[in-house]
Amino acid sequence: MKQVPIFIAAILIVVIEITLISTVWVFAPSVMHDPAGYLINQALFYAFFVALVTGIIVLVVGLPTYFFLDYKGKSSQANLALVGAIIPVVILSLIMWVTSYSGNATYSSGQNYYGTYREMIINNERTLWGWISVIEQFITYSIYGLIGAITFGKAVSVMRAQYKNA
Repeated sequence: MKQVPIFIAAILIVVIEITLISTVWVFAPSVMHDPAGYLINQALFYAFFVALVTGIIVLVVGLPTYFFLDYKGKSSQANLALVGAIIPVVILSLIMWVTSYSGNATYSSGQNYYGTYREMIINNERTLWGWISVIEQFITYSIYGLIGAITFGKAVSVMRAQYKNA
């Protein structure tokens, strides 16, 4: 129970860090070109949901995983980084798997992908551009997970060391 504040602080550090990185990554180009107030409002709205989702994932998946690794004596920075990179891919894969079942075999969609309109799904099948987009999302969220896990592990180890020395 004495270490609960350490884990709360580490979780807050990760949530704030990932929220800032994600929000700046998504909105900095738009704000640089058009610093209108509505973009700031959109960025704050986006940041709120990033913080919410990040907090839920850290509490529900990340913290139990850390405790398991710590119990097994395997909570090194490398193991945390690996697990942190894998967790978002597993979550996104589950979401894609659950949402891919549709009774409509004629579903198609596309999007503006780096300035060019691309068909992403044709008749419920992903196109090459669709898979490239998915892989890009996997890599992006894996980087967020990796950064968050490394930060969490480092924050916990630093705060534990300070707690022992106090």
